[in-house]
Amino acid sequence: MSNKTKFDKDDILCDPSLPVVYEKIREMAKELAVLGKIDIASRITDLLLSQNRTEHGFSLMQFLNFAFEQTGDWPSAIPQSARSKDALDELEIPPSGSMDEKRYDVLINPTEPFQRDPGLCLTIAVVLCEKRGKTDLEEIKQDERVVRALEQITERFHAYFGALIQHRKIWPLLASGVVAQQLGVDDAKLCATAEDLAETIRIRLEEGRQKADHEGKPIKELLEILVENTRKHAGPLYEELHEDPPESYLHKPATEKDIKDMEKRLKISPLPDDYKEFLLASNGIESVYDGILLIPSLFDTQNVVLDDISSTVEKVDLELVEDSTGTSQLIREAGREAWPPATKHIGIAPTDAMVYVLIGPYDVKATIKAYKKALASDKVTDVMKAETTRAIEDRYGSMEAFEKMEWAMIYGSDYVADCPIGTFRSWLEDIVRTSGKPYDSNSGNSCLAYECRAEHARRG
Repeated sequence: MSNKTKFDKDDILCDPSLPVVYEKIREMAKELAVLGKIDIASRITDLLLSQNRTEHGFSLMQFLNFAFEQTGDWPSAIPQSARSKDALDELEIPPSGSMDEKRYDVLINPTEPFQRDPGLCLTIAVVLCEKRGKTDLEEIKQDERVVRALEQITERFHAYFGALIQHRKIWPLLASGVVAQQLGVDDAKLCATAEDLAETIRIRLEEGRQKADHEGKPIKELLEILVENTRKHAGPLYEELHEDPPESYLHKPATEKDIKDMEKRLKISPLPDDYKEFLLASNGIESVYDGILLIPSLFDTQNVVLDDISSTVEKVDLELVEDSTGTSQLIREAGREAWPPATKHIGIAPTDAMVYVLIGPYDVKATIKAYKKALASDKVTDVMKAETTRAIEDRYGSMEAFEKMEWAMIYGSDYVADCPIGTFRSWLEDIVRTSGKPYDSNSGNSCLAYECRAEHARRG
């Protein structure tokens, strides 16, 4: 989802992609720190790093160390060595270019949008205060240049807050809550939301992915819910695209003979039970809403194609699970020179935009065997094993279910199908979940701060 920091319990608890959940958590921790709630950001960071203990996971949060330095609210997961003055000094990125009034004027009134760097602009404003002997925080807050820089930040806070955290010099200001005040955030509302968020994150990270109520329903029922949600929520999207919705999203059901004829044509039998259950409910489907956009239509039995890619010059590793550092890291740690690639794709949707393909038992079983061998290797760190295992369990339900799997569904773009999305059923269950959210063309602009503004600030 593009909407990274809007607090949606369902997204945190039920999204099967652990890397996506981690990213949401990281962004919300950063935003809370910038809004002055460093103690809660610290708790969230501790929860995250207690699970995601890879070097990569730590590196993505390292600039929040400047916030923790400011208040002393250090997450216990961050080692003492990272808290030292030398470590923090080494982490600090010296600003490039001059730190004078001329540079400030360029940044505060840029001729081009790409010239904006509100974090650097505020840093320069603070430096100019220091040069004039202003050291009291309240005095700095009232400085004209500081006020203008804060106004620039709050104009598009959702786009800027992530870049603010690396500027060490402005953390005394941020820790005071000045940005939240500038945005008109209701402090009580923000605190309540942050506490709810922290507990939701704890449940997801400590107890694993939570199942949505519709999971396990017959595929026909899932399709009916998906169509109902599309009709209910996607109207504004069709208007924006200048398109009319189809009269019917579902097709006439396929027959058993249709499916047997397709299997005979593809020379693959049997196809996965969940996909056949879909075809018996609707022989293909029109584009439906997934909570963000319209996904491509799915083919009927006559248009499903088999792509033999065994002779492709450039082989692509077949990844069946995402983790925060990627299967490539697991491969490197295991010392493997090669990882099983896919040899065949069953194309179930047009390839002009997004690519949805099914991967058959031959490739899936070979890849699962490679994962098991890598996870059993003495060369692979315990941290990497735990990370990959968590990602497998969240995506497939359990390690046992993963090991028994015969068919997988992969999503990609630009004719490269490279993103694992589980089985056909699990993919369908997830878009049913996300389709329950109304379309909002501005959803990518949302964040915790905007949700928690006082009523007078919202009206303003």
